Amino acid sequence: MSSSGAFPPGRLWRHALLGGLCAAAGLGLLAAGLHGDALAVAVIVLLCLSYWATGWLPDFLVSLLLMFLLAAGTSLGANVVFSGFTSSAFWLVFSGAVIGMGLRVTGLGERVASRLADHCGHAYGLALAGFVAIAFALGIVMPSTLGRIAILTPIVLSFCERVGLTQGRPGRQGLMLATALASCELSTAILPANLPNLVMAGTAETVLGLRLGYGEYAIALVPTLAIVRGVVLVVVAQRLFPDRLASRDIAHISRVAMPGTPMRADERRLLAALALMLALWLTEPWHHVAAGWAGLGIALLCLGPLRLVNPDAFLAQVKLAPLWFVAAIIGLTAAVEHAGLADALRPLLARLDLAQLSAMPAYLTLVALSIALTFLVTSNAAPALFTPLVPALAVGAPFGVKAVLLTQAVGISTIALPYQAPPLVLAMALAGIGIRDATRYCLATACMALLTVVPLTALWWHAIGILRIF
Repeated sequence: MSSSGAFPPGRLWRHALLGGLCAAAGLGLLAAGLHGDALAVAVIVLLCLSYWATGWLPDFLVSLLLMFLLAAGTSLGANVVFSGFTSSAFWLVFSGAVIGMGLRVTGLGERVASRLADHCGHAYGLALAGFVAIAFALGIVMPSTLGRIAILTPIVLSFCERVGLTQGRPGRQGLMLATALASCELSTAILPANLPNLVMAGTAETVLGLRLGYGEYAIALVPTLAIVRGVVLVVVAQRLFPDRLASRDIAHISRVAMPGTPMRADERRLLAALALMLALWLTEPWHHVAAGWAGLGIALLCLGPLRLVNPDAFLAQVKLAPLWFVAAIIGLTAAVEHAGLADALRPLLARLDLAQLSAMPAYLTLVALSIALTFLVTSNAAPALFTPLVPALAVGAPFGVKAVLLTQAVGISTIALPYQAPPLVLAMALAGIGIRDATRYCLATACMALLTVVPLTALWWHAIGILRIF
């Protein structure tokens, strides 16, 4: 959508409708006792999330609107509102764009894609399953969702070109979204694989004195949150973005097959740079250099001494809209935290009484609570709000403290809107995925997960003794 087409005379009612609904919600929150910056942030976030979800304004315009309203309508200050520009994640988008261009111009991405095409490039469904599995397997060895997405996105794009899924093909969107959401959601089943898990485990140990073991955590969650949810991602991608590799696409693979030639010098230099970046990411606990800064350093090497990406060509091709989107999402999360919106919810959540419920309704209530928190404060911040409430929620609950703690993992891994998972926003920026397609896919997979993953997790926990639902 162009900005000139965002306000057609016959469609102005849409903006009046959203404005009226947000004003009504603000009055309701005011009557409930919310005030000050917390109230202003809640209304501003609701308005901008509504625009992102409906697509009635261009994404970059909504991003700028969010930053303007937070800066002008709250007392949070520029250091909070514009914190996205100083975030490691923002610069990871930039460095990912440089590295992606390097993979393309050197041919290294094509070489990797050709190897993958040999194994799963002859069927669309097989390709979906293959990349979902790769995203999960990478989570076991690479404890950074942002890093996994930065590595996988240019490889998936090269693979799509390799097998004939060119720009505009639904299969291209399906592959990118399935891989990106798998990187975010399936890693919830591996304890150290993403930030929400680390926040949950760290808070549980410091606040509750409860230490989660790697093995017991995997046993409890991998069968459903990884395997069943992975199947859901593949099935929904096939239904929402149907495509198939016809005989002409198979012929295309054969036509552009990589000869068995050795790597060129520029490919070797890029491979060495990627190995250095991966080593820096994996050793972050020792040197404390965030993934974004390590990525930025490698990007500068690619643009400079290594002579892999032409700076002028990069500036001509880079798109700024994804960077605004990432900065806005990070600023949104910071604003919610600094405005005290989460703290305002604590007294209400602490009063939730599970004593009157049996095991299954109590389990579903806690899952619903964790899902609701991801809407309010995103998946990254939800564990910091949920975990300290576990002792209060466990009083009178029909199951133990550990079961109450683990239910949040089911909710955190259920992403219904893209903004709930900041790493997914990064993937959208790197791959040029539209907000409307991403929202459709997230909503569909979330609904399917509520019908499959949520009840099957309860049954699995009953089988291994975490819950007693019968």
